[in-house]
Amino acid sequence: MTEDEKLIVNLDALYNAYLKCRKGVSWKPSVMAFSNDALLNIHKLYCQLKDGTYKSGKPKTILITYPKRREGLSISFRDRIYQRAINDEVLYPRMTRSFIQTNCSCQKGKGTDYARKYLKEYLWAHYRNHGFDGYILQIDISKYYQSMSHEVVEDMFRAKLDDGAYKRVKEVLDNQYKDVKGYKPGSQMVQIAGISYLSPIDHYIKEKLHMKYYIRYMDDSIMIHPSKEYLEYALEQIKIELAKIGLKVNPKKTKIIPFSEKFTFLGFEYRVTDKGKVIMIVDRQSVKHEKMKLRKMCKRVKLNKMSVEKLQECFGAYKNHVSKGNSYNLTNKLNTYCLDLLKT
Repeated sequence: MTEDEKLIVNLDALYNAYLKCRKGVSWKPSVMAFSNDALLNIHKLYCQLKDGTYKSGKPKTILITYPKRREGLSISFRDRIYQRAINDEVLYPRMTRSFIQTNCSCQKGKGTDYARKYLKEYLWAHYRNHGFDGYILQIDISKYYQSMSHEVVEDMFRAKLDDGAYKRVKEVLDNQYKDVKGYKPGSQMVQIAGISYLSPIDHYIKEKLHMKYYIRYMDDSIMIHPSKEYLEYALEQIKIELAKIGLKVNPKKTKIIPFSEKFTFLGFEYRVTDKGKVIMIVDRQSVKHEKMKLRKMCKRVKLNKMSVEKLQECFGAYKNHVSKGNSYNLTNKLNTYCLDLLKT
């Protein structure tokens, strides 16, 4: 067994992975069944992994409807524990080590708030140096996960892992995605592939194109530059690099706009005022979707199919999201909207 494998096939690693996997889903029947004899089941899993008798289950395809309709994967709880151990002990630390600072998605200490903070800083810095003289390039990848090449992902993992760990990663991916084009979200391993796949492009943009203000969150990225012509040149070069790994930009969502115009990124609409203040307002489609959810939840509360406490918990999570921007009036309106629904 290689050194990386020893980190994975380890009782402490499997137990820690179990605790993380059950967080927030301990009420599910499959999780409860495993948890009833958790230590015994973890030891059994450990022995199977150690002697080579472990067989993973067949994942199920599920439909994800928001924020857009797409297929995902549902993986058994036992398999999820094993994959979590691979990811946490070896795959994640090896793959993220060479990421640029503003590769913002799905990493410890990073996320949507981290990306928005950097974007606000970049907008202010550009305004301070150039005023409204400048442009913003937004890039969105067309069918990102479905277009990711198995060969590129495998080469990417092979370069960072030792032979034993790579063999285990490949076995998992082959079980889930053999004879299927691209990948489906749902597996944490695929999520790590997703944040790693464009890392060479990140380095190309920063080191070859010398783009100072650049942020990427999964397959959505933003660049700010004083010259529209240079951004047009950069976009063409990026398209060439993307084609090398089987990707294309989404022509409807990829655009260059004047710095003075408003734009949407990670669920918020941004604009810079004449005094350089960055205004951040939650996206209207998000508000529309939340109102639809509120109508359904309030109806369930009135039919005694949902508690008021559960409604408050779900609604509170959205209000916390809204609070990241300039949203005082919107929060008050949503509170009033929810109360009116409960009264009628």
